Amino acid sequence: GGFGRRDRDDGGFGRRDDGPPPMPTNSRFAAAIDADEDYVPAERRNRMDDRDRYDDRGGGDRFDDGGGFGGSRGDDRYGSRGGGRYGDDRGGYSDRRGLDDRDGRRTYEETRPSSRRVDDILKPAAPLPTDNILKAPTAPSAPEHVENMLKAPTKTKAEKEAEEAEKKGAEDAAAKAAAAEAAEAEAAKAAQVEGDILEEFVSGKKQGAELKAWCDEQGSLLPSVEKLVYTLLVEREKKNPDPDCAWAEQEKYGAALVPLVEDDLYNQMQVLWAIQKYCDTMGFPKLNDEYLVQSMFRSMYKYDLADVDAFNEWKEDESEVHETGKMKAVIQTIDWFNWLEEDEDDDEEEEYEEEEEEYEE
Repeated sequence: GGFGRRDRDDGGFGRRDDGPPPMPTNSRFAAAIDADEDYVPAERRNRMDDRDRYDDRGGGDRFDDGGGFGGSRGDDRYGSRGGGRYGDDRGGYSDRRGLDDRDGRRTYEETRPSSRRVDDILKPAAPLPTDNILKAPTAPSAPEHVENMLKAPTKTKAEKEAEEAEKKGAEDAAAKAAAAEAAEAEAAKAAQVEGDILEEFVSGKKQGAELKAWCDEQGSLLPSVEKLVYTLLVEREKKNPDPDCAWAEQEKYGAALVPLVEDDLYNQMQVLWAIQKYCDTMGFPKLNDEYLVQSMFRSMYKYDLADVDAFNEWKEDESEVHETGKMKAVIQTIDWFNWLEEDEDDDEEEEYEEEEEEYEE
């Protein structure tokens, strides 16, 4: 019985079995405590605090002198046994844990290991970086390219030259296309004007000197001699050609045509090409027992629209532009060219005789 028995039955005054409830085993803090081998439970820390309060007094006035609670039994429990249950002989929890030094007292905070594993466990995890979370990973740039990372890409000399050549080629092509388009428009305009001029020339409204003056007024707009003669034959003679070519008389078209071919071998050849082309369209007919082309050639010689040199040049011409009907025209004019050769021989004989007569005199 007594207070001491009740103390033993109930755990005694120093047992503090009626402390705080145990830590929940399923909490985050319980898991942290279990992971820390140096952690000291609260119950044990409370007992160490009690021992500090009573053992330092050596039993004190309350227990060793028989006063207070229990007299001599208090001595047995806390005095003669050297501290009894919590005395120095057994060492208790204080000596076993090395937390109670009578010569130099140390507290729990002083002897606590430097490791703070519980703090490390309870410390919040470092936040993930969010500045690049939406950026695609990029490979590090090579050192030789770092200085050019912010520079606009430049082209090599060959690339620049190729680009300039391509640009120049495009500009030249555009210029040529524009020139061709302008030339085509000018040609269309000239063709319209030319058509009007040719129509006026062959209309017969103007002839002789008046026609010559009108042709002079046209200047560079006047079509070529070949076009003038060929249009005249097609429009005026049509299907009833005149072998004697009365249209070439001075009172009609001769006055306008002769000035255009005078002393101009090429223009005289154009007159012959126009007749060749016209006879080809007619099928090189034969009129009055003579080929039409040969009759017309003789008339051109008569009206001074083509001389001997022009005929010879026409005969030797092999251009593709005037090859249509050329072979047939040459065949049908053999007699004419034979006559030209004989005439030239006669002229030479006459000139020789005249020179001899002058020498004899």
